[in-house]
Amino acid sequence: MSSSIFRYFIYNKINTEYIVYNSKGELNLRVIGLSSTDTVRSLSKRSTFMFIIIVLVSAIPAFLEGFDTNLYTFGAPFIVPAVHGTVTLLGLIATGFALGIAVFSLVGGYLFDRFSVKYTIILSVLIFTIFTVATGFANSPFTLMISRFLVGVGVGMFQPAIIALLGDIFYETRGRAVSAFAVFFGLGLFIGPYLIAPFLPAFRIPFIISGVFSLVALVLFYLIIPKTYKKVERNSLSFKGMFNRNVLVLSVSIFLFGITLFGYLGYYSEFLLKVLMLRASTAANISSMGGLGGLICAFPLGMLADKVGRKYIVSFASLLIAIGSIGMFGIAKTPAELLVATFLFGAGWGIYVDLTAALCQDSVDDSIAGTITGVIFLVFNIGAMLGGPLFSFLKPMGFVSAGLITLGVSSILSLILTLFTQPVGENAMSREEMAM
Repeated sequence: MSSSIFRYFIYNKINTEYIVYNSKGELNLRVIGLSSTDTVRSLSKRSTFMFIIIVLVSAIPAFLEGFDTNLYTFGAPFIVPAVHGTVTLLGLIATGFALGIAVFSLVGGYLFDRFSVKYTIILSVLIFTIFTVATGFANSPFTLMISRFLVGVGVGMFQPAIIALLGDIFYETRGRAVSAFAVFFGLGLFIGPYLIAPFLPAFRIPFIISGVFSLVALVLFYLIIPKTYKKVERNSLSFKGMFNRNVLVLSVSIFLFGITLFGYLGYYSEFLLKVLMLRASTAANISSMGGLGGLICAFPLGMLADKVGRKYIVSFASLLIAIGSIGMFGIAKTPAELLVATFLFGAGWGIYVDLTAALCQDSVDDSIAGTITGVIFLVFNIGAMLGGPLFSFLKPMGFVSAGLITLGVSSILSLILTLFTQPVGENAMSREEMAM
């Protein structure tokens, strides 16, 4: 093999052939018998091996999102004072981050349906990469807020695009497909506190590491994921049938969960480190349980959702979130009890958002799967923008009361709403492949 061939191979056990990329990162189609019209969907159906590779590479940005989320949220009680900000800034930055996601989640979902998924995700991960590193170098409240807002922009674009991609490769088993995103996200959440805790009160190096991880993800995505996602007849975008009962009910439910989650993300580390006065290592253990819960439970719950119906597991995930919310701020009194409550919260959080998006995809026409995912994430993050300010507003009542209202009440209402959704059978519509 000539030196001009980039030494990157994936062995396809089904066809006993090699996938080879040249020095320009272009796929050598003749080596594996691909045509220039191969798509993500057709390649994923070629073999179980290729399906797994595509799912794993597509889900890596979820790891980056979870990793960055807990790098910042766990380190925020030290990062904000370092840029001369007040405790109130914690909630404002959480709101700015959610605003970035909210505005651009609709963009990412729309681009999934209308343009190249590959380049949409590459652009969004690039934005994420630049500003996760910038977070570690922020030197004022303004630069920190801008950095977190633009991290949110990147997340907002790739989150719905990737979940729509995963949910649409094998639409009959969307629960398992989108659980890959949840598992990788949970892994990132789990690792984040452990990486940053040893550096505190310094925090620059962990965000550089986050940037390096992101660059690796960009390279893998560029090399492995085909430019074209699927081929179906290109129709004009239609909102007909989009706002049905399931979509409307789940929109309100996920709006309330946005309040719950960003109250948690904005102030839970502050509660552990500055109110309960736990050691950083103990607080890191507790905080990491939010990721471990999703890491362990997301895939089994996703499989169960495909077997018994996604409606029921969405409600079960909401129940876990409600139990965890009340446990963290109202019941748990010891580190061990906080570990359990946070784990339960994370187990529900880890799959609730992705399964909610999958259930909404089930409930609408295939041609707007990406757009409806973007709408759901938009509504979710509008709620998220309220979580931090609401917790901050209630904080004079005490952290426990603020937590029980912001997390407990919101999560219980979210749970109740999921009970009013309708089961949706497998989407049996014919699905032709679409040139993006």
